[in-house]
Order: sequence, then C-alpha cells, then structure tokens
Amino acid sequence: MARITDPKKLERIKKATMELVVKCGYNGVSISNIAKKAKVSNGYLYRHYSSKDELIEDLVESNSELLKNMFKMLDEKSTAEKIIFSFINMLFTVATDDPILAKFFYTLVFDQSYEIKKRRDNNKEINRLISGILKQGIKNNEINSKTTLEEVKLVIFTIPFTYIAMNLDSEENKFNEREVKRLTEICLNALK
Repeated sequence: MARITDPKKLERIKKATMELVVKCGYNGVSISNIAKKAKVSNGYLYRHYSSKDELIEDLVESNSELLKNMFKMLDEKSTAEKIIFSFINMLFTVATDDPILAKFFYTLVFDQSYEIKKRRDNNKEINRLISGILKQGIKNNEINSKTTLEEVKLVIFTIPFTYIAMNLDSEENKFNEREVKRLTEICLNALK
C-alpha cells in the first residue's frame, strides 16, 4: 500500500531546514536535527529526501525563479542597469514576502561549506548571467571595460545581499523602490 504524503509535514521540513541553515550554517545542519525541528521521524524525511544535500537542492531549485527572470531580461537585450534593478527588486520582494527564505539564500550565498554539485551547476548559470550583465554594461558604457567577471559578481551579490541582511530584522522596512534605485546606482558606480 502506498504511503500518503502529508503536505503540511513537507512544509514543516522545508521551513525547519531553512531556519536551521540560517541559525547553524550549512555544516551545522543534519537530517536528524531537521527531522526533530519539523517534528517528523528521520524515516519520514528520508522517504522524501535521500540526504541533506538533496533537500537543500530542492529548496534552492523550487525558488530559482529569480535566475529564470534574470535570463529573460538578458535575452531581451536589456541594459545592465535594468537587469541589476530587476535583480535587486526581486531580492527585496523575497525579503519582504518571506524573510526566512531571504536569510536562507543569504546564508547559502556566503557559506563556503555549501559546495555540493548543484551549487557548482548554479555557479555556471550565475557566471553566464554575470557575463551577460558585463557584456551589456560594457556595450552601453555602463560598466568599465576593464571590469572582470569576478568583480561584477562581487558587487552584484555582496551589496544587495548585505543590505538586505542588515535591514531584514529592523522595524523600518527599507525594501522599497527608492532603495532599489539607490542600490542599483551604488552597484553601477562600483563597476564604472
């Protein structure tokens, strides 16, 4: 007889995983402590995910709309400014709508122990995206022609993610269009 999957339990597992990654870092999380926090058995968790890596990959993949939207903008031959603005705006939307998801992504972006295969695959996609921003920026004189791929990646990820992390728990919600424009300006100025 097939076992029935409880969507509420799966949501608890995903939420527990994100909260634990934020609190303990990637290496500080285990299937056992995820199951305990989600109030499910280890066996139940293993029925759906063979490992912590698979669970985290699923969380990242199920929230990969950000990258897809960025590639769409690249395909439309947009300016670097519009692409960066859109990226920051989407990050702000995530931070406003789901703060724990924003913290989870922030933690994974900056946690050097998170080096599973999917991250390497995502890095290839991110490098392709950053390369597109760099080419568009140089073509439109928005970015200095001596700027490297690594410099663009550093600016695009460090400034917005750090700004969000600094303001995520504050009473004052700074995630508005004015701030998106200002951070876009800061990023472009850093790349000139």
